[in-house]
Amino acid sequence: MWQDSNDKEPELSAQMCDVSFRINCQRLRVDHAAFLARAVCTYAPIINDSPRAGIHPIHVAGSQNGWERPEDGSEYLLLSKRTRFRVRIDSQHATSLLASLSGTTLDIAGSPMQILTGQVRQLEPAPTLFSRYTYFADLDNNASESDFIDRVIEQCKLNAFMPTKILCGKAHTINTNTGDQLTRSVMLADVPPAQSIALQDNGLGDGRTLGCGLVIHHKDTGAVNI
Repeated sequence: MWQDSNDKEPELSAQMCDVSFRINCQRLRVDHAAFLARAVCTYAPIINDSPRAGIHPIHVAGSQNGWERPEDGSEYLLLSKRTRFRVRIDSQHATSLLASLSGTTLDIAGSPMQILTGQVRQLEPAPTLFSRYTYFADLDNNASESDFIDRVIEQCKLNAFMPTKILCGKAHTINTNTGDQLTRSVMLADVPPAQSIALQDNGLGDGRTLGCGLVIHHKDTGAVNI
C-alpha cells in the first residue's frame, strides 16, 4: 500500500505588511527617526491607531565609494535614487496609507523628502530575523546585555517561540521626545515559520514609530555584522 498524505502545511498569513515608497531625497540626518516620525504621522495619523504599526528608519550602507557612515547623529546620510522608505502597517490600512503619503513632500529637520509611488510588500517567513534598533521602555540605559536578552526571550515566548540562538550587536543612541534612548540590534536564528510571521507582526520592545523593534529578514548567520 502507498498512500500519499493529504495533509497540507497551514497557510501563513501576516496581519501586517510593509509599504515601500520610492523617494527623492539627497540627504538626511543620521539621527532622523524622531523627525521622520513627526512628519509622517502628520500626513498619515492612521499609523498612531495601531500599536504594531511603525516607521522603518531609512538605512544606507555603512560605507560606499569612499564614504563612511558618520557616527554623530547630527551629521548626514547620503541617499541614492535606490533608497526606499518603508512603513509597517496593518494590511487593511495599506491602501489608505498609500493615498495619504504618495505625492507629499516631508520636511525632515530641514531636509525635503519627496514621497513618490508606493508598493505593498507582504511579510514572509524567514528563519533568521533581525531588529536593527531595539529597546524596552522599562529598562534604563544602564541595563546589562543579559537583562536585555531576558526581555527578548520573554517577548519571544509571548509569540509561542523559545529562542535558542540570540545575538546582540551594536548599541546605538537615538533621540526621543523624552531624551536619549540606548538601543541594541538583535538577531534571532532558527525561527519556525509561524513564529517568524508572529514576530514580524508584533515586533520586539517599544518605539515602533521611531523604527525600533521592527523585525526584518536577515540573510544568513554565516557572516554576521550587526
